[in-house]
Amino acid sequence: MNFPNYFKTPLEQWIEEQYLLGGILTPHDLDIDKIAMIFGVDIIYHDNSPFSENEDKVIFLDRRDDYIEQRKIFFHELCHVIRHSGDQRWMPELFREAQEYDANQFALYAMIPFYMLEQMQLPVNRSQVISLLVSEFHVYLDFVKLRLNQIEDRITESKLMSTFTYAGKSSDNHATTINESSMTGLDYLQQPRIRSLYGLEDLSRPEALVIEQRHGFNWDEPLLLNVERSYKLHDSSFYRSRQDATVLPGDLSLPPNQRGYVTINLSRVAWRHGQNVTRLILPIEAVDDALNF
Repeated sequence: MNFPNYFKTPLEQWIEEQYLLGGILTPHDLDIDKIAMIFGVDIIYHDNSPFSENEDKVIFLDRRDDYIEQRKIFFHELCHVIRHSGDQRWMPELFREAQEYDANQFALYAMIPFYMLEQMQLPVNRSQVISLLVSEFHVYLDFVKLRLNQIEDRITESKLMSTFTYAGKSSDNHATTINESSMTGLDYLQQPRIRSLYGLEDLSRPEALVIEQRHGFNWDEPLLLNVERSYKLHDSSFYRSRQDATVLPGDLSLPPNQRGYVTINLSRVAWRHGQNVTRLILPIEAVDDALNF
């Protein structure tokens, strides 16, 4: 794996910072009682099903489960305790699913921290790598495969400079994907740049995508955008300007047979804001509204 090309999400960076402050340096340090103490959480072992109490910051583990199962449950519930609120039994299904997704991502980062992984001497053979990580981090085989796939996908994404496309007028009505690795310097400057913008409260997903085109957008063509990939963080302090335009749910549509993509109707944006706009702000809430409409 080409580890230098891997990029960490804000949630992953935050977990790493807490670990390092607490002296969690090696896989051997990933003791659940020690980690619970770092995050101010209590663990109670009992002879019943596991669960957690967010308000009291208590995780109940079933003492009858084996060590690996206890660890899996602990790291999942730890996210609920330190990041979430409310009782999932009474919350809307979409909120519950969002919390579960966040907890699953948290567990991937917390159980196999990348900063530990990149310090290890890994075998060349993938099956040997998997066996080694199962042993070192005390996790299930499927969990290791999932984490490795996530890391490999991030490395691949970092190599793809852009997946933004303009919907071209091709005969088959499909947009043509532009790969910046094959562009000339002029082509590169003419393509939009995208960054993710995070808030302070929720680090599990960006609040908005910032789409910048310094030379102006092609307002006569829709913009096809992959909203399921992870984009690099906004690399500077973010300030709104007169050249910004907010994309509304009504500006979005879902292209047929292209899961994870939305189309921005640039002509609608230009009608509201004019054609001097050089940066689009796409709130993730607008994407959610479009997807769930």
